[in-house]
Amino acid sequence: MYASLSNVLGLALSTCALVEAMSTDSTIIRRQNGVNANSVSTAEFKSRFEQSGIVPEIIAALDPAVSFYASYKTSTGGDALLVPGSTLTVAEASLPFEFSVENLNNATNITSSTRYLIYLLDADAPSRDQPNARNLRHYLAGNYSLSTSTSSVLPTAQRLFLPSTMSFPFTPFQEPQPAANTGVHRFIYALYTQPPQFNTANFDSVGMSPETSNWSLPEWRMQLGLGPAIGATFFTIDTNANNGQGTSGQVDTAAQGGVTTASASSLSSPTFVAAFMALTLATRLMM
Repeated sequence: MYASLSNVLGLALSTCALVEAMSTDSTIIRRQNGVNANSVSTAEFKSRFEQSGIVPEIIAALDPAVSFYASYKTSTGGDALLVPGSTLTVAEASLPFEFSVENLNNATNITSSTRYLIYLLDADAPSRDQPNARNLRHYLAGNYSLSTSTSSVLPTAQRLFLPSTMSFPFTPFQEPQPAANTGVHRFIYALYTQPPQFNTANFDSVGMSPETSNWSLPEWRMQLGLGPAIGATFFTIDTNANNGQGTSGQVDTAAQGGVTTASASSLSSPTFVAAFMALTLATRLMM
C-alpha cells in the first residue's frame, strides 16, 4: 500500500520537529549542568578579540595572562559560561552571577592579597555605524578578591568575589539595553590587577569622572596607574534581531579551547538528517 506524498511529508516535518525539540532540550540540560563548559586558552581569547576587531579598534593590544570568565543565566534558566564571542539576548546580559579566572599563576606580581578591578563597556554606543558615545561604561568595580572556591560552571576556574564591606562599585551595573536596529554591539569585560592604593581609596581620588560615555581607556589607565589588562572577554547583542532583544548563541568550547556554535554545521544536525531520511523515503514510495 502506497502512502501519499503529503502524508509522508507531514511525517517528515513531525519527525524534524521532534528531533529538533529533543536536541534543544539536550542542549539546555548540558548548559544547566555546566557539562559543556570547557577551558578557553589565552591564545584563543587573544585570537577572538582580534577577529572581532576589538583589537586594535577599541583596545590597542591584548595579550591575556589569564583566562577570564563570566557566568550568566540563559534565557532558558540554565547556567552558562561566557566565552569570547558569545551572542546574548538583552535579558541574558544582566549582571553575571559569577566571575572567575584560570591560569592566574601566569600573571606577574600576583599575591594572595592582590585585588582586582573589572569593567564592562559598550564599544558601539549608541550604534555600530555611529559609535559617538564609545566607550559607554556599564560597570566598574574594584577590590575583587580571589576566592578559595571554584566556579560553579567551570570547576577548573577560581571565583572572584567582592567583600561585603567593599562592594559598592564606582559605576553600579547598568543593564545593557542598546536601542533596536543599531547593529551588533560589542560588550567588553576586562580584568586588571588593582594598585594597592585603591584598596582603601576610591577612583575619584585621582580625578576619575563619573561620566560613563566617551570613556577614554588610555587616560583612565594613566590616572589609576594600571598596567595592561590581565584578562578580558566579550559578548555581542544583535539589535537587528528579535525586535531589538538579540538572540541567544548556543556557544560551546571545543576540547582545544576553541569556540564553536551548536549550529556550526547545519548539514550534520539531527534535524537535517531526519528530513533527508524522510524525504528519501517519500521519493521511494512515490516511484
